[in-house]
Amino acid sequence: MTITNYKDLLEIRTASDCCVIVYVDDTTIGLELANIVIEILTRALLANRPSWLCEYIPSYTSLLIEFSLYEVDHLAVNALLKKLASEATNEINHCVGEKLTATTQLSCDQISDTSRKNLDALSTDKRFHRIPVCYQLNSLQTDLAKVAKDKNISEDIVVNLHCSNVYRVFATGFMPGFAYLGELPVELSQPRLSKPRSKVPKGAVAIADRQTAIYPDESPGGWHIIGYTPLELLFNTTNVNSVESGHIEALLKPGDYVEFYPVTESEYTNWVHS
Repeated sequence: MTITNYKDLLEIRTASDCCVIVYVDDTTIGLELANIVIEILTRALLANRPSWLCEYIPSYTSLLIEFSLYEVDHLAVNALLKKLASEATNEINHCVGEKLTATTQLSCDQISDTSRKNLDALSTDKRFHRIPVCYQLNSLQTDLAKVAKDKNISEDIVVNLHCSNVYRVFATGFMPGFAYLGELPVELSQPRLSKPRSKVPKGAVAIADRQTAIYPDESPGGWHIIGYTPLELLFNTTNVNSVESGHIEALLKPGDYVEFYPVTESEYTNWVHS
């Protein structure tokens, strides 16, 4: 598939008196490619960052832009976005072509080589994370048995399916460091809990619909917990020699890729206490 014009994929809509939203049509190229296009447009916007840009919020298939009404109007904002999209056509086509020719479903044995080659083809600065997960942690509650029963498969198959994909960070939100990863294998697609938990432990790895995520800290939540990671997802980058307040850095950022792999309970415990 070749994109000859940004209008083949993009639609710019007015969201408010000082906001516009760029939508990417994912029906023709799929969710992951649509999200990559949003990433390309976001990079282009920031590389040419205009003085009127107040805020930008990239999501799965959209990019919201808030601008200063004192400096610009909708027509000028739309014109810049169309220009950036037109100039990015070659990069979009490169990424679309690379992804459409790549293998989309990988076995656990194939992930290490094939997925990394495909990620390198997309971008030289793409970040890839391998995240350990204990799926059999007796000290904390999980929904692994429930998910297996609901899907009429074994718990081992649930684990293998969850580890079989390389997931893209489509968006972040809900709480600092919370990354929405997709897409989950369709065999594990599961609606959210009918009654959310008031407390989900830090490090919980959970699934809902075609998404998976890690809770970076304790919080309420309505996703099905299937395991726990010992990794820290938030880091305080405070300079002890500086009087400035600390900055919290998240491990997972939009556009990153994640692969999960299982660890035993003893490995999890050793990791936590190391």
